[in-house]
Amino acid sequence: MAKPEAEKNNYKKWKQVAQIFAAYLVGAWTFLEFVDWILSRYSLSPYWVELLLWVFIGIIPSLLMYLFHHERINQKSLRLREKIIFPLNIAVLAIGLYFGFGTSDLGATTKAVEYTTESGEKRTALITKEEFRTGFYIYNFEPKASDSATAWLEYGIPLLLNEDLLQNKNLKPDVIFIDNTAEKVKEASYFFDFYIDGDFEVTDSVITLNTYIRKAKNAQVIMEKTFKGKDILDLIDDATVFVTQSLDSDEFNNPSYLDLPIKEITSSNLKALEYFRYGDYENAVKEDSTFALAYLFDGRRNVVYSRSKTQEQSLADKAYEYRQRMPLQRQSEALVLRYLAYDQFEEAEKLVKIQLEVDPNSDTYNNTLKNIYGRTKNLDAYTQMAMDAWDNQKDRESGLSMIEAGLIQEEYDAVIKQIDAFSLLQPNDDVLFAFKLMPELLKGDIEAAREIQEKIKLLYPDLENKTGVYDSAITFLGKNPAKGKDLQKFEGEYRSESSEQTITLWPKGKAVLKYTSGQRIRVLIKAGDFSLVSGHPLIEPVQKYEFLRDDKGNNYVVKYEQNQADVTDTFWYWKLDETIAEAESLLQQRQLDNAKTAYEKAIQANPKHYYLKTALDHINYVKGMDSTALSNQLKEVTGTYSKEGNESVRKFWVEDGRLMYKRDGVAGKELLPISETSYISMSGVQIKYEFEYEDGKVVASYVWRFNAETMSWEENFMPEINYLLKD
Repeated sequence: MAKPEAEKNNYKKWKQVAQIFAAYLVGAWTFLEFVDWILSRYSLSPYWVELLLWVFIGIIPSLLMYLFHHERINQKSLRLREKIIFPLNIAVLAIGLYFGFGTSDLGATTKAVEYTTESGEKRTALITKEEFRTGFYIYNFEPKASDSATAWLEYGIPLLLNEDLLQNKNLKPDVIFIDNTAEKVKEASYFFDFYIDGDFEVTDSVITLNTYIRKAKNAQVIMEKTFKGKDILDLIDDATVFVTQSLDSDEFNNPSYLDLPIKEITSSNLKALEYFRYGDYENAVKEDSTFALAYLFDGRRNVVYSRSKTQEQSLADKAYEYRQRMPLQRQSEALVLRYLAYDQFEEAEKLVKIQLEVDPNSDTYNNTLKNIYGRTKNLDAYTQMAMDAWDNQKDRESGLSMIEAGLIQEEYDAVIKQIDAFSLLQPNDDVLFAFKLMPELLKGDIEAAREIQEKIKLLYPDLENKTGVYDSAITFLGKNPAKGKDLQKFEGEYRSESSEQTITLWPKGKAVLKYTSGQRIRVLIKAGDFSLVSGHPLIEPVQKYEFLRDDKGNNYVVKYEQNQADVTDTFWYWKLDETIAEAESLLQQRQLDNAKTAYEKAIQANPKHYYLKTALDHINYVKGMDSTALSNQLKEVTGTYSKEGNESVRKFWVEDGRLMYKRDGVAGKELLPISETSYISMSGVQIKYEFEYEDGKVVASYVWRFNAETMSWEENFMPEINYLLKD
């Protein structure tokens, strides 16, 4: 009879345990709901709910054991199993919580940011922390019917929707140019829970716009809404409201932001917006001369590619002049652009750091700071900024920056581990693995690099023009492991012959670092005795740098090849030294006598630098002319030059005694005379500008281009677009 009695007692115990445990679950859930309400009410981190949930779940083993043996345990009679399980349970739970929430922000979801207005007034604004903003990608809005007149809207709508949503600092949208559903899911699921796309059609001037919010994992539509009307910009405003209401947090104290109509922050001119969508900012501002955002984007592009300092300043001034037609954040970008255009880097850095308090993961501000840190080779600040951005928000751009920072700091194994960790979340990934190619080569594991390279070539056979560059690097490094001393010969500063852009190279560890003016630092690896390579073959062009040497064995020019999937573009960068820097500085200051001496010295030190000789020709020519004759010569060539059937025209005009030149799609620049009919520009030394005279009057304009392969000038190349008649 003892055995049935014991079973009965055990049954009663388990029944009691089950009742208490059920009450525990109900109580825990009620408590979590209350905590969630408190967190929302006072704008505190939502991670507390998840943390407490795991605490309640994590103590269940110990709780069940206690409930079953509580009578004995309450009498402080613990058996060996309890002495082991209780502390072990707590230790495992603590370790799990540390790794799960150790880097999470458990404080407030908002923060106060102090700033100073243009009038000098100090203000404080409450904003949402970056970590608690809702991030998502915006993809294409597919046209239901093919129509060339509205084709631009497929990505015009996402771009404008993105600009509209960026006003709300509770959200973090980004436009990605992908129209394939499988690719959309793959890209979005790396970092976000959902994405946005849509479609549209136009019937009898009425536009129907369908907006979808989808799950990132499977493209399932979570929410959708249809908008109809005759004004696409009004419909985009409506779509913005829909997305904001659907994705923005509903916390009691969540900061609210001004939502200006898209017409007020961009343009109401649809033709201008069409040009803007295609990146043709020059024509966009021709359609709408107050289109501030177009001036801002064009100015930013000019800074990035160092096209022309004159053009940079002109665009920066325009963006600043019309800045009131942009949201507050973009207005700050206009001021930063102005500082950069006028080389006020300290002011730009101060303002960018303030703005990064508001937008820690802003591509614009982060890239600006990378540019500033790159100029000074401040690698610690440069890489720390990239790591902080990755910690704040894990997305495509911050991920690439994190990998780049790891390579710069020679933390190759750490980079590979990060890539492997992300790959675990994407079992069918066919992109992430390729990011291990560069760190494997730099750490010297040639076999691992070769396996990755072969997998890339197998999966992407159409990229042979890009992957072939790394074939040569892998073969070379397999026989010649990289050494720091071998890389010192690449060190130096080089200038582009087609723009004002410069690149600075210096060795670090087994790599060569490259800073491009207006851009960021890149990591280059050796691919030959006098060649380097860089670039990720799956997401960007692969670059090859071939260094040419003079009779003394010194590098004097870099042949820079940019390899796309089906085409290779070639650029030339000429090495600079102190003699060239001094000569160009004196010429810019118009100290012609001293500049003449400096250029003669620079030519002697750099006899292959053809453009030094044309600069000296300019100095000698203007020194032999009086100011009146020079002024008359410049006036003779002013005007517009065009050709029937060719939309692009050349314009020449005199401004403050200088001859200025502009052609559609080409940055404006100053021209310097080297003879009665020939001119050069220090903004692009590869080109000579020629004018044809008849009966003492200018009748045509054309250009010569220097061919660095043959070291000779090509006269009137591509005459069908080159030879233009004066109107």
